[in-house]
Amino acid sequence: MKESRIIKAKEIMKDQNIDGMLYAQSANFQYLLDCKDFYWQRACDTNIMGRSSAFNMPCALLYLSSNGECTIIANHENYDYFKKNYPDNTVYSYMDQFEDAISPYIKGKRIAVGYPCFDYLSNMLKEIDKDIEVVDGEDLLKDVRCYKDADEIEELRKICKFTDDAVMYVVNNLKEGMTQREAENLLVEYGYKNGIQDLSFPPTIGFKTQNTITTQVYALYDRNWKLVPQTGIACDVGFMNNGYCSDWGRSFYYGKAPEICKKGYKALNDAILYMVDNIVPYKTNINELYQMVADKVEELGFIENLRYRDIQMLGHQIGIDCHEFPLVNKDNDFIIKPGMTFAVEPKMWFENEMYMRVEDIVLITETGAEILTNFPRDLFEIDVNH
Repeated sequence: MKESRIIKAKEIMKDQNIDGMLYAQSANFQYLLDCKDFYWQRACDTNIMGRSSAFNMPCALLYLSSNGECTIIANHENYDYFKKNYPDNTVYSYMDQFEDAISPYIKGKRIAVGYPCFDYLSNMLKEIDKDIEVVDGEDLLKDVRCYKDADEIEELRKICKFTDDAVMYVVNNLKEGMTQREAENLLVEYGYKNGIQDLSFPPTIGFKTQNTITTQVYALYDRNWKLVPQTGIACDVGFMNNGYCSDWGRSFYYGKAPEICKKGYKALNDAILYMVDNIVPYKTNINELYQMVADKVEELGFIENLRYRDIQMLGHQIGIDCHEFPLVNKDNDFIIKPGMTFAVEPKMWFENEMYMRVEDIVLITETGAEILTNFPRDLFEIDVNH
C-alpha cells in the first residue's frame, strides 16, 4: 500500500470526525491498498452512474482506523493473495465469521462504510456495537482519487492502447449480415485472446441504417439488427485490466457516407482537439469544456446536430471506476489540475442518417492536456468490400 494514500485518508477522517473506514471489494478498497492486481467484479451500478448495490456479501474487507492502522479480513479464496502482499495486515476468516474476525479492530462510534455490501456491513457493525453510527463513506476519497499518480497513468496508457487495438480488430472483421450482437462479441473474443480481465461496461457497436430507426438513444437499438451498406456505426467500448478502466468512442460508416456525415464527424473530432489544445491547468474549469466543444462545432456549422446542449454534459473522470467524480458538465465547479484523467464524449445526431459519437480519455499534465486514446481520426468510411 502507498503511505501517501493512507495519510490522506487519515486527514479526511480527522476533518469529518470519523473513527474508521470500512470497505468491501470496491474502488476505494483497491485505492487504499494499491492492490491493482486483485480482481474484483465491477459493475456500472456500483459507481456514480447509479447506486443499486452490486454485491450482497463481501469476499474481503478493509478496515482503516483513524490512526492509520489497516486490517484486511480475507476469505479462503483470497487469503493467500492478501497474506502474500500484506503479511502484517491480513486476518483469515470464513465468510460467515467476518463479524467476529473484524470485531477486535473496530474502535470508536462513527464508522464510514462504502456502498458495495452497504447493508451487510452496516448490520455487521450494529451487531458489534449497537451504538455505532454508520455514515456514507463511498465518496470520502473521491477528491483525492481524481488525481492519478505515475503508476495509475501508466496503467491507463496501456488499457487505452489496448482499446484502440481492439476496436481496429472489430473494424477489420466487420462483415455484411453481421448483427450488432456479433460485432460486440468480437470485443469479448479479442479481450479474452489477449488476457484482458474484463470489460468496464457492456459495450455497444450500434447500427443505424439510413432512413430506419429514429431514436437518438443508441442503447435502444435492436442488437439483432444486421449490418448492411449505408449503416452508421457508433461505438462505446471499455476494457478493464490491472485495476483500471478505459472508455472509448468512435463512429464509422459502412459504405459510402453522405457528405454531411463525413463533415460532421470531422467537426466532432476537430472540436475535441480544439478543446484539448485550450485547456490550461490550474485555470480552466471543468464546466467550461462542453462550451469549448460547442463553440468549435458551431464554427464548423454543426451546432444543431450536437446533443445535450441544454445540460452541457460532456463526460466524466475515469480510473479505477469507469465513471468517477467530478462529472464533466456545466453544474460542476472544479478547476482542472495535473493528474486528472477524464473521458470526453460529445455526440451528434443526423436524422435518417446516423447517431455519431467520439470519446477520448484526456490526461491533464503540468503544461496542458494529452489524449491517451489514439485511434485514427480519419478512419470513418468502411469499404463494404474490405
